[in-house]
Amino acid sequence: MSSFKIFFVLCAVLLAACSGGDRGNETARPDDSRPVIVATTTIVADIARNVAGGRMRVVSIMKTGEDPHIYDPRPGDARLIAGADVVLTNGLHLEGTLQGIVRNNLREGAVFRELAEDERIEVIESVQYQGAPDPHCWFSIPYVKVYARNATEALCDADPPNADYYRANARSYLARLDSLDSYARGVFAMIPEKNRILVTAHDAFHYFGIEYGIEVMTVIGISTDSEPRPLDLENLVNLIKRNNVPAVFIETSVSASLNNLVRKVSEKTGALIGGTLYSDSLGEPDGDSGTFLGMFRHNVDTIAGALGKGGA
Repeated sequence: MSSFKIFFVLCAVLLAACSGGDRGNETARPDDSRPVIVATTTIVADIARNVAGGRMRVVSIMKTGEDPHIYDPRPGDARLIAGADVVLTNGLHLEGTLQGIVRNNLREGAVFRELAEDERIEVIESVQYQGAPDPHCWFSIPYVKVYARNATEALCDADPPNADYYRANARSYLARLDSLDSYARGVFAMIPEKNRILVTAHDAFHYFGIEYGIEVMTVIGISTDSEPRPLDLENLVNLIKRNNVPAVFIETSVSASLNNLVRKVSEKTGALIGGTLYSDSLGEPDGDSGTFLGMFRHNVDTIAGALGKGGA
């Protein structure tokens, strides 16, 4: 092969590598003239995609599996935000220091929304840290509908000529959320009430528990940037034994050391590892849990499958 052809092939490979999907930390491609939405988390990004359809390009700052509680901003994040037409965050302190970077780098005229900062969402406090808001509102589908409505209004503000298109997309997405909510309620209604106890690595599922009548117990609190106290672990072990909890669950976006604590709790109590749950991040983009709808259904099926084995 001639040196020219080798050079051409290498260039083609490099271009292909640089033109990946919109779920990572990247800048807008020069050949894509669509308005750009920058979302902080994969969950917020997926909600935005469902509303935007093909008329805006959505980029997620955080990648699959990254934990927003301990996210270390990258040098390119500020540049990404500065080039955005719309910036969407969760809010309620989920994004930590990244939230300040967002506010300091918004360009003039850009639309900014904190999707969970809404009076229609009844924010609960951390079980362990009084006064700290629990930002995991996306585990209540009625609240995800608020997220979607807020995202819709942001897109309409940014692109008024296509407002009807975004609102039509939102109506379709809200209907799918309603169907998923009905499915989850039906599934959990079949589990004996005494078995509806969910034990996970960190305090991400209390909105979920409120919606579906499940008691939630955790190894640590809302933020994964903390260490459990020995007394807390001892109390958790005793609660599991006393309630004959059949299973405990690990999570995809927390540290291996935290999941290992869950495994130790399993060993001490005899409760099985019921499976892996998605908490602060979606799964891989090409997998069943790469969307919010798929992730939520995975969690429902995994929890119900493990807790339902406890018998009546």
